[in-house]
Amino acid sequence: MKRIIFAYIPVIHQGYLNFFDKYKGLDLYIMGRDVAYMYRSLEKDIRAVKPETIKDMVEKLRYFNTVEVADENDLVKLKDLEIVMPDEDYMHMVQEKYFPDAKVVYDSVFLRWDSDNSLKKHVINPDHTVSTDKFDREMLKKAHDNVEKSGDWWRQIGGLIVKNGEIILIAYNRHVPHPDMPYINGDPRASFKKGMQVELSTALHSEAQMVAEAARRGICLAGTSMYVTTFPCPPCAKLIAFSGIKKLFYKEGYAMLDGESILKSQGVEIVRVE
Repeated sequence: MKRIIFAYIPVIHQGYLNFFDKYKGLDLYIMGRDVAYMYRSLEKDIRAVKPETIKDMVEKLRYFNTVEVADENDLVKLKDLEIVMPDEDYMHMVQEKYFPDAKVVYDSVFLRWDSDNSLKKHVINPDHTVSTDKFDREMLKKAHDNVEKSGDWWRQIGGLIVKNGEIILIAYNRHVPHPDMPYINGDPRASFKKGMQVELSTALHSEAQMVAEAARRGICLAGTSMYVTTFPCPPCAKLIAFSGIKKLFYKEGYAMLDGESILKSQGVEIVRVE
């Protein structure tokens, strides 16, 4: 059975070049606009170059036997072939709609932030692992002592900020403007699966709360250390990264989206405390 590649290719970058090199010599079919625009997020992809322009660029790279733009009417001729596709959310949708009985091979190469990659939990690569430092363990214990004060039934998280060896801020995630908001109006998080649409919540995360409190009280966070029981979500990671905090100590959890990379890009040292 003849093997071909079918892919959504909005731009050319090193990830795509690696993908092309892996399957060089095959025939490449680039998803046409009429197929891509059936899916709202692809229609909103501001990076996307016209498929015909991508075709001209890829042909000059000489990776493939032939390069074609496959519009919806062209997909019928691919259904009897073995199809290699990137393992992305919309490629699965295309397969279900156009190639339900075809032999499809999904490649897990990372090419872009589709919804699956955005929600994936990544193992954190800390700069250090502390297992014997008494002070750091004591600070994590104090942060954990605040966990039970949280009324957030999704997850209870405690945190604190230390400056010159002294605790200057301490917090736990709580609902605002009142702790009982989920019991008054219902919890909007109940409409989503865990890890999805984390910004749609009436809860104020402990990390964001401490950064906001520091701003309100005029406390400079440059050079301070933050201790949290669970690794921050992406929005909180960004706040920490640009607040001046220089060390982040955490007990457990995973990084999602760009949380870890944003922290490290701003020189924040990440330390896991065992």
